[in-house]
Amino acid sequence: MCIGWLFQSSHLQRAWRAAFLKHNQCRHQGALRWTHSGGGPYRAVIFDMSGVLIPSLGRVAAEWEVQNHIPSGTILKAFISGGENGLWMKFMRGETTKEDFLQEFGRLCSEISKTSVPVDSFFSVLTSKEVAKQFPVMTEAITRIRAKGLKTAVLSNNFYLSNGKSFLPLDRKQFDVVVESCQEGVCKPDPRIYKLCLQRLSLQPSESIFLDHLEQNLKAAASLGLHTIKVNDPETAVKELEALLGFTLRTVMPNTRPVSETVDIPKDSLEKYLKDLLGTQTTGPLELLQFDHRLSSPTYYIKVADYQLLLKKKPSGTLFLPACTVEREFRIMKALANAGVPVLKVLDLCEDPRVIGTPFYLMEYCPGLIYKDPSLPGLESSQRWAIYTAMNRVLCKIHSVDLEAIGLGDYRKQEGRLLGRDMQCLGRGPARDQ
Repeated sequence: MCIGWLFQSSHLQRAWRAAFLKHNQCRHQGALRWTHSGGGPYRAVIFDMSGVLIPSLGRVAAEWEVQNHIPSGTILKAFISGGENGLWMKFMRGETTKEDFLQEFGRLCSEISKTSVPVDSFFSVLTSKEVAKQFPVMTEAITRIRAKGLKTAVLSNNFYLSNGKSFLPLDRKQFDVVVESCQEGVCKPDPRIYKLCLQRLSLQPSESIFLDHLEQNLKAAASLGLHTIKVNDPETAVKELEALLGFTLRTVMPNTRPVSETVDIPKDSLEKYLKDLLGTQTTGPLELLQFDHRLSSPTYYIKVADYQLLLKKKPSGTLFLPACTVEREFRIMKALANAGVPVLKVLDLCEDPRVIGTPFYLMEYCPGLIYKDPSLPGLESSQRWAIYTAMNRVLCKIHSVDLEAIGLGDYRKQEGRLLGRDMQCLGRGPARDQ
């Protein structure tokens, strides 16, 4: 949460940047690189929170000022007022309560802007779940880092909330070590807080990589011997981290993306459900990705332990007719499989909305190619012929199924309504949760 970068003039920023780059260039000469876990110099990755894992304080402040017609820069000017002995720095060292801080901070902001500033509103936005949400690309990177056997840590300039708990809107289970300034009484870039983090990791500086968005914090870490990455953009930072570690930290499953921030799937609840379904021997972090096709029902790729699965859930909110009925899909898929039709093996139907919010069903993942253009461009004529022949063979198999024999006889009663229902659904628009 440190905004100490504002203490620097533009000239000083350039000088620090030049010194920092020169230092790193010297230190990078002859650096070791590795391509597998356990075989390289790095054993831990240390993350700052604000500006690295969640949106930066400066960005949140700037957006809030625009929305509330507060003079630009008011909040940050108040933050840097008084330097290391100012209100903000004392607050981050845990030397003052939230209530006392907000009272004095509101007065200071009003003096700077010459207008009344509702700092309670700003603080509510800053600490809200909607704003303080971890970047999906960082969540995925942390999962992959830990899966390779490396340690992870958070090293954050932070503060206490009214309930006596520190402001840490992260899943602590993602990290082996969490170091917060308000609990330690010392802030970055003080070398003591970096040494404390390394001590708790039981590692040497040269064995760790540190990510931060502020240059003075990176400079202090580099002077101790940590390898550093400046985070201007989470995606770019993860690419640089991949180059250092020697393995991928981002989505490699075709046609998928990190789960959208607008979709809230409680991983703890899902993990418990999968553990009960697959057996108590299931271990390891859960990897969750969303398929990027415009499907009628949101579909996800799951990897947990040695299992690769697909999850298809009913969209949230009001549905347009019964088009997105996962219960019906599960029943049909299971019946077709029993009739010898080559479909994915379905594992379970969960109709309890308490697990992930809406009903869903689970099936085995089958790797393969997805052709979005039915003309199959780029393929040889012999390849297209083989694909069309296989498709027709499966269609014939489906049409030869005796619905009564496989327990789907009641679907014959709906045949007359299917076309009209489908046309209505097409006119209503796409499903939600996309």
